[in-house]
Amino acid sequence: MIKGILNAIYPRRCVLCMTSCRQSDDSPLDLCKDCQNDLPLMESACFQCAIPLQNTLEAQRCGQCLQKPPAFDHVISFYHYQQPLIWLIQQMKFHKRILLARLLSQLMVRRLQLHQSLSIPDAIIPVPLHHKRRYQRGFNQAEELAKSIAKALHCPLDSHYLERHLNNPQQSGLNAKQRRKNVKGVFRISHKTTKHYSHVAIIDDVMSTGSTLNEIARVLKKSGIKKVDVWVLARASR
Repeated sequence: MIKGILNAIYPRRCVLCMTSCRQSDDSPLDLCKDCQNDLPLMESACFQCAIPLQNTLEAQRCGQCLQKPPAFDHVISFYHYQQPLIWLIQQMKFHKRILLARLLSQLMVRRLQLHQSLSIPDAIIPVPLHHKRRYQRGFNQAEELAKSIAKALHCPLDSHYLERHLNNPQQSGLNAKQRRKNVKGVFRISHKTTKHYSHVAIIDDVMSTGSTLNEIARVLKKSGIKKVDVWVLARASR
C-alpha cells in the first residue's frame, strides 16, 4: 500500500525519455516500454565469442574461434553495443551514475533467466579494477552488475578471487594487437584465496575485442579452473 502511494506521488520516470512509467506496466525497470523495445537486442551470435552472426545455430562458432579458439568457453551477450545502450553504460561508468547499474543488471538478469542453455557456475567473478582506478571511479561497474546477478541466480559472488595487480592504460583507442599486449600479465589469482572452482562465469559490462576477458580466462584456467564462461551486457562488433 505504501509503495503504491509513493508511486502515485513520485511516479517512476524512464531514464532515457523521462516519461512516466505507467503503473500498469509489469516491469519494475526505470525504462518505459518504448525505450525497452529500442534496446539493441542480440539475436544471433557465435557460441564462443558472441560476435554477431546471421541466422546462426545455437552452438555454432565463428571462423575465428574455429581457427584460433579463445581461452574462454562460452560468451553470452544480451545486446549489441549500440545506442541507447552506449549512453547508459557511459553514464554509469564515466559520470558516476551508479544507480544505472541497478537497471543494467536487471536487464542482464532478465535475459539470463530466459536463456535456455544457461549453466550455473560454481562462482561469479567480476572483472576487477586496479585499486587506483577503482578509487578514482568510486566503484567497479562489473562488480555492481555481478551483485544482482549472483543474488538472482543464487550463485556465490567472489570479488576477491582475481585481482588486477598492474594499473595498465585503458584499452580504448588501442587496436586488437595493442590490446592483447596491454593486458598481458595484468591479472593474477589473489594469494589470499582458498577457494577452488571448476566452473566460473566472468561478468563485465562491454566486450570489445575480447582481449581482457581472454587474458582473464587464460589466468583462471592456468590456476586449474576447467570451464570459463563470460556474461556481458553488450558486445561490440569487430
